[in-house]
Amino acid sequence: MLIRLQSGYHFRRAVPSHIRDIVGKKELWLSLGTNKREVAKPYACAVFAETERLFRSVMHLKTELSENENFIRNELPEDAQELFDLLIQDYQHRIASLQTQYDHQRLRHSMESLEQVEKLEKARNLTGRSVHLLERTVTDLKKTKASLPALTDIQSQIKDMKAFLAPKEKPSPLFSEAIKIFLESKDTTVKSTVVKSYERTFKRFLEVCGDKPMRDYTGADVGHFKALMEQLPESYGKQRNDTRTVQEFVADAKKRKLARISGKSVKNHFTKLSGLWKHFLLRDLVDRNVFTGGWQFDTKSKTNRVRWSDNDLKTIAGQPWQFGTISHKTASMIVGIASYTGMRLEEICRLRPQDIQEIQGIPCILVQDHPALKGKPWTEWSAKTEAGKRVVPICTALQKAGLLDLAQRAMNQKRHYLFHDIDFKGQDNKRSAHFQRDFSKFKSRLGIGRSVVFHSFRHNVSTKLRNIHEHGEGGLRESWIDDFLGHESHDKSVGSTVYFDDVDIVNLKKVAESVKYPDFWDIRELLKIKLSFNRL
Repeated sequence: MLIRLQSGYHFRRAVPSHIRDIVGKKELWLSLGTNKREVAKPYACAVFAETERLFRSVMHLKTELSENENFIRNELPEDAQELFDLLIQDYQHRIASLQTQYDHQRLRHSMESLEQVEKLEKARNLTGRSVHLLERTVTDLKKTKASLPALTDIQSQIKDMKAFLAPKEKPSPLFSEAIKIFLESKDTTVKSTVVKSYERTFKRFLEVCGDKPMRDYTGADVGHFKALMEQLPESYGKQRNDTRTVQEFVADAKKRKLARISGKSVKNHFTKLSGLWKHFLLRDLVDRNVFTGGWQFDTKSKTNRVRWSDNDLKTIAGQPWQFGTISHKTASMIVGIASYTGMRLEEICRLRPQDIQEIQGIPCILVQDHPALKGKPWTEWSAKTEAGKRVVPICTALQKAGLLDLAQRAMNQKRHYLFHDIDFKGQDNKRSAHFQRDFSKFKSRLGIGRSVVFHSFRHNVSTKLRNIHEHGEGGLRESWIDDFLGHESHDKSVGSTVYFDDVDIVNLKKVAESVKYPDFWDIRELLKIKLSFNRL
């Protein structure tokens, strides 16, 4: 097989399993020493022929020796081992001969190429001098009032010579055309929200740097784009219908002295643009990827997220829910599920009646992929990671709060989702968008700082579980906790990575019941119905 790496083309071929013990390798690799496919291809074919010859010879000899497929080479008689060694040595000599042969060819090709370059350079120099002389001749002829046909003929020659001297333009699509080609090349399995995020990034780059051939963009353009993006306000992208340009956003941020966007967000834009450039770099339509090579970003979080303290939990417990679009019962249940399971907000908001099932007699939440509803592609959803697909046993506190009854009512009413009073909102069409906005306002009005957010409930669960010593009373294994929360396991031992496929549901139930809160944290009374329509 011919493979291209950064170092050039390589030949790779797997050794048949039944002769690997003889050859001593699972596969054969050979650097072909060239980046030119037209040189590498015949070289690889010659190596393939020699490799095929070796394999056939070894298999023929093995058959002659009447050895089965499970024999071990070191257990053969010395004379048999010597025969195999001779075959391998002969193969190595033939490959070395091929290398020498193709090294000579490459050298000869390089010499010929150098001669061609030297001839071309001489021709260009001669043409340049000729243009200079012809231009002087035209000037002299004009002084002597020479005939028009003579001047026209000379000027035509000058034009042709200058065209020969002009550097040949390499093909490169306009940025606006490149966007369409790139997005069409994306796999159809890519989510529409991901495609839209690419489109938003490309739109901003066009606003800042203009539309021109891809090869014409330089590091200066990228630096200008980076500098402007770093000046965007922290609220950038939060309002879906805001049509302001990057320049207008930046001007407003400077005027009002607003907090700026995080370095991580700017880096995300660079990652998307780098993917676009890489796509065309592989096709020789750009000279280099101008978005790589040492650009630095401040990716430190501006706000250190922390878990909910008991005082913070006491602050929100029993408070009236002031947002009429989502009921206080729905808000209470969402917060309750998060505080006892550590599930992510979007995972909770997307729960369907069929995601609540009984496994081995234990009621569980199945965090699983959702196929799109007919005519509604945005309803398709998958867990954040492979580990995110998991089984979460429902603890006694959630059962008493009525989660199972809620699922049964949704099933009886043939509702697609558990929570009927939330819907898809925002640029990314998330079901959690509306609740996340309202909950942020709710906790902020109660004086809870920016470092504590809804996702902090996940921190709470993780902290509570990891504070239970593995070997103490009621101990929990780290792998159980990771499986419960949908984390990639930190345990890289062979026992965990190879033989430990699924955590027993009984152990997961033990994890779920280990999450405890003070008595005031009662999901049934967590948030009250709003007392009036006057906002706090």
